[in-house]
Formats: sequence, structure tokens, C-alpha cells
Amino acid sequence: MTTEPVVAFAEQIRAPGDYLYLLVDPLAGCGTTQPLAIESLVRDLGADSVTRVLRPDLAHAPAICPALVQLGTPGTAAPRRLLELSALQAQEDLAYGKRYVCGWLASPASLEATAQHIAAQCRITSSSVRKATTPWFEPMRLELLAGALGPQAGAILAPISAWLFPTSWGSFSVLRSKSAAGEDDTDLVRHTQHAAQLVSDFLGIWRLAQRQTLSFAPWRWNGSSPLPPQAGVHAFRLIRDAQQLGLRNERDIFVLSLYRVCVHPLLPKHPDIQRDILDAANGKHALQDRFNAYDDTAWKRIFAALPRTENYS
Repeated sequence: MTTEPVVAFAEQIRAPGDYLYLLVDPLAGCGTTQPLAIESLVRDLGADSVTRVLRPDLAHAPAICPALVQLGTPGTAAPRRLLELSALQAQEDLAYGKRYVCGWLASPASLEATAQHIAAQCRITSSSVRKATTPWFEPMRLELLAGALGPQAGAILAPISAWLFPTSWGSFSVLRSKSAAGEDDTDLVRHTQHAAQLVSDFLGIWRLAQRQTLSFAPWRWNGSSPLPPQAGVHAFRLIRDAQQLGLRNERDIFVLSLYRVCVHPLLPKHPDIQRDILDAANGKHALQDRFNAYDDTAWKRIFAALPRTENYS
């Protein structure tokens, strides 16, 4: 990941009439002496350039709510130093479950109006009727929304024109505003947001596996990025598939998903694996125990029996 996409977003994608904002989340942690700490940004840019996004579930505690930071006004350039520092911070965040830099926003609306819109959308994108608010602005959650809804995901942005966010595979993606139209995707939105924590946890497991030596892992990712493109969407689909197969224990869900990204995406189609999944779903054994019983020869036999495929999910 480099700083160029962030600079390009600020200087080329942002329209002349747009403000440029940076959204940071103190729940992810940032030392108060760091240049991107909210205290440092207030000191450098002025108190009028920073406001809190009072997410409904934390509005009673503004100090831990996200901060929206105005980096540039219409027609003026944003501080290059802060653009580059925030891009580098996003790169460091990749190794953590919660990311401090949530994204860079272009919007013709004022600082307060944009912050209020982000907070209001926390209710609209809630993951269930019982959970009345969801932090949809977190990069992982936004990535899932974009993957599930496609261009329609832009309907949650207006009046924000465009949103650049760091992805789960170590890159950046731009989500552009779109008029609200088309089918009601409330159920799909809720499903993605409900699964977001499981997805985040699995991505951490997947990254760890990438750094380990595996004796037989023909589908292990070998690209230049830490994880394959659209890793978050793949993880969501793998977890959804595991749940639809009857797995409820998180360890079983993660084990099946990990073997699918390392050995073969179509593992659940093999009769032996189907039997193991069914037994795990019925509580007869942990899926990892069954998989541990297979040696490399067995895995190669299973791999050879499965059809070819082109993707992880």
C-alpha cells in the first residue's frame, strides 16, 4: 500500500466544490502524542476543523466517538503531510482487528452536516431489529456493504460525494454516492453487518496462516498483497456457507473457511468432508479434530477428486 491513492483522491477525485474530510476512530487506539491523534489534529488544524460523529450507541460519551477532521475546504489543497501520514497509518492498521483510519471523504456538505449524516446512517444500516445501531463506517463493514450491494451501496453516502477506504487486502477502494433507488436490500445489509465481526476475526486467522509454513496448501494466496483482492467479501461468503451447512461453533466455521482458502474452495463438495461437517454440526466432534486425522496423502486425494474452480468463494 502506498500514499499515492490517498493523494490522488484528494487532488483529482475530489470535486472543486467538495470539502475533504478524514474519519478516525478512537476506539482503535492512537497515542495522544501521535501526529494523527485527535488532540494533535485539533492543535494543528484548529478546534473548528474537528467534530465528533455522535454514533447513537455512544452519543453519551463523545470522547470515544469517531472524529471527522476537515483537511481541506472547496478550492484549497489539503496538507500533503497529513494525507501521507494517514495513508501510512491505514497501512499499519491492516494488522489489527479495528482500524483507526476509517477513510477519506469528499463532500459539498459542511463538517457538522456530514458528521450528522454518518451518525444517522448508523441506524439505517443496523444489523438487526434488536441492535438499533451499527458502525457501518468502519472499513471492514463498508467493504462488506460495497461487496454485497455493488453500486447500490453508494445510496448510503449522500450528501457525501465519494469515500475512499482502506481494504482488507491492503489496498484502497472508492465508493461513490448514488441516488437511493432500486430494491429494498435491508435484509442483505443487516446480514453483512451482523457477520462483520466474524469476518474480521477470520481475516486475522487468514493473515496468520499466510505467515506460517503449511505442508499442503495448493490454494494458499501467493500474490503481492497480504490477502487476495475482495478478501472481506470472500470471507463473508465462506462464513455464510459454513453457517448454511449447519455449523454454529465459531471454531468449526473458521476451520472450514481456512481449509477452503488453503486446500480447495470446494471442499464441502467432497463426500468425506460433507460427513465431517455434518458430524461437527451435530456436535459429535470438533471439525479440526477430524481434519487433523488427514495426512498430506489424504488431502491430495481429496484435492484431486474436486472440480477445478477459479475463486475462493
